[in-house]
Amino acid sequence: MSGAVKISAVIIAKNEERNIGRCLRSLQRVADELLVVDSGSTDRTVDICQQHGARVLQHPFEGYRDQKNYATAQAIHDYVLSLDADEALSVELERSIMAVKSDWRCDGYTFNRLNYFCGDWVRHSGWYPDCKIRLFDRRRGQWVGGNIHEVVGLEPSATEGHLSGDLLHWSYHSYTDYLRKLDPFSTMQAQCYADAGKRSSWLKLYMDPIWKFLRSYILKLGFTGGYNGLFIAHADAMATRAKYAKLRELRKSDAAKPLAAKQPQQATPGLRIAIDAKRAYFNRSGLGNYSRNLISALCQWGSNALSLFLFTPRLKGRMNLPEEQDLFVVYSKHHRFRLLQSVWRSCTSTRDVRRLRIDIYHGLSHELPWGIHRTQAKTVLTVHDLIFMRHPELFGRINAWIYTRKIRYACRVANRIVAVSTQTKNDIVELLGVEPQRIEVIPQSCNSIFRQQASAEEIAQVRIKYNLPERYMLYVGTVEQRKNILTAIKAIDEQNIDIQLVVVGRKTSYYTNEIAPYVAAHGLEQRVLFPQYVPDADMPALYQGAWAFIYPSIYEGFGIPIVEALTSGLPVITTQGGCFEETGGDACLYVPPTDVRAMGEAMRKLMSDSDLRQHLVACGRVHVQRFSPERIAQQYIDLYKSL
Repeated sequence: MSGAVKISAVIIAKNEERNIGRCLRSLQRVADELLVVDSGSTDRTVDICQQHGARVLQHPFEGYRDQKNYATAQAIHDYVLSLDADEALSVELERSIMAVKSDWRCDGYTFNRLNYFCGDWVRHSGWYPDCKIRLFDRRRGQWVGGNIHEVVGLEPSATEGHLSGDLLHWSYHSYTDYLRKLDPFSTMQAQCYADAGKRSSWLKLYMDPIWKFLRSYILKLGFTGGYNGLFIAHADAMATRAKYAKLRELRKSDAAKPLAAKQPQQATPGLRIAIDAKRAYFNRSGLGNYSRNLISALCQWGSNALSLFLFTPRLKGRMNLPEEQDLFVVYSKHHRFRLLQSVWRSCTSTRDVRRLRIDIYHGLSHELPWGIHRTQAKTVLTVHDLIFMRHPELFGRINAWIYTRKIRYACRVANRIVAVSTQTKNDIVELLGVEPQRIEVIPQSCNSIFRQQASAEEIAQVRIKYNLPERYMLYVGTVEQRKNILTAIKAIDEQNIDIQLVVVGRKTSYYTNEIAPYVAAHGLEQRVLFPQYVPDADMPALYQGAWAFIYPSIYEGFGIPIVEALTSGLPVITTQGGCFEETGGDACLYVPPTDVRAMGEAMRKLMSDSDLRQHLVACGRVHVQRFSPERIAQQYIDLYKSL
């Protein structure tokens, strides 16, 4: 997308009075907002920030990745330039950013980082160009990776550009400064490795430092840097050895939870449940939300009966699960090869199922590993919907064929199949020929945050943050053809409904090709709003501040947003048929999926009949109890035990 943009410069800091002024001065011309998230500075950092016109927020330090994601979410503008306090823009990089502000074309921009070390700018030893994404559209990416080696991860379809000029980094002012920082940094690295289930070994402890030295000093031309080049190579080797020595110490003292004990049957209580956690770690909507909600519920209400092993094809770029300290993470050792990661998930992970003596393997999203029926583990398969069989045109011929082949195998070998609705159960029986007695219906729950009442102040702040009106109807979900949001937009336009519609969700080509042109052609820009990048923390207030919820989807397996809306105390308008009457019960108004007139009449009825609205809200609070996380968790625990 070309066109002028506004940029928020975001910095995290603690006790940075030596550096922060230089950083802020370099941003004065390019940034439309200066935001500093401070974590309890006791020096003059906050005063210096305020002198430079920065907005300062206080937030406890949660690790670099999580702190930067928090800071990014607090920015006013969607285009974010993220710097550390000891960094500053070079003149050339400043000019490049000014140019891209006037003609923004990519979702993220990389630039080189030039490190200052003990009086020299280092262009050797593998320290340069040190290329990183620091300028990005927060709607298309966020900070991922470990809480020390964090990076900006863009969505797979996002575009990336490169800007000329250097990001200047005053890393170490003296040798003493480097040695002082080596100890805490190697400790953090060792803890990150331990949390990820990595192990130390004599090879890593003794050979990796030697390789690190040779790579830095010889292959990366450190010898051209004189004494500093020699010191950097030696110090990097020393840091590598310290990291693995501390990792070994952590694992020996059991300070970090192991990936799997040598004798796992003695290490964990209760049933040993393996869960396919790819969606939980890497999918930010739909199936990912379902997976995270279930894992959280099982941790909270099944901790005495279960030990959970999360199977993931990789660790890099995964989302952080708050319950991870209570879990075992099992991952592919082929961390550099994406194809082998996929093979591990689909086939060879069964070796780990045997090695860990898993009691039950639970596939959360339509598939089980090939050969799982040859292991000792019982299997549970969750099926959300069969859209790829009902509407293969929405997936493409090859993808629909692959999904169908996977689910046919999984349904054939699974000991029990869980359908999230009666509609999905009927589809499984009809389309896949599965015996009904092998299928159990267990609905989905929504995140527990929706059960928390937002204060009037929090709701008002969300309205201000996203420039929302006092009264609005809300839609949450991917903006795609199947979700059918255009019917609701047409109803507001053609029926002249005097209320604004707020649409929150990832945009697809359906938005570009159909929604945006219709909104523009009918002058609906002020009546249909599309706020960008709404973090999970803002969603409860966004729901609770709405007048009603609209969910005009044509086909779903369940419809979690309806449960979120009912939990938030909203009346709901959704479509007839399918699973929605199971999900919404008597707390919704139901209309034919593509009937614009009926949709408009339902909207007008909710706006004019306060008694009806209150009745639907009351019915929703009762109906939604059947989807409580503790109830869903208990149903799964009972299912596991029955196997």
